[in-house]
Amino acid sequence: MIKKYKSALLICILAFAVAVYFLVFRNVGSAGKGQSAFRVEAFKKETGWGYRIYQDTLPVIEQQFIPGISGTTGFESEELALKTGTLVQSKLDQGIFPPTVTARELDSLGVKY
Repeated sequence: MIKKYKSALLICILAFAVAVYFLVFRNVGSAGKGQSAFRVEAFKKETGWGYRIYQDTLPVIEQQFIPGISGTTGFESEELALKTGTLVQSKLDQGIFPPTVTARELDSLGVKY
């Protein structure tokens, strides 16, 4: 009898854990459905352009400088900041964390650094 109780308790705990997982991570990976839990906005600074990524109204990433390289250089245009921010957004949508950006990816976007 105790063995059946332990099995039922284990099943309930696992079911609860699965339910919590889907409630917390329900938006991760939704980009394939045409929806994203994130949005990107560019902003201008003295050193160039940067971007912020929001989840709902909460900023989760603020990138003032070109990521993946050393230095404190901003993007030379709003368009390049948004392109890079959109790349990071797509990585977040795929559940990639941290969403690092490589020099090769920057090159493919046309970012000069």
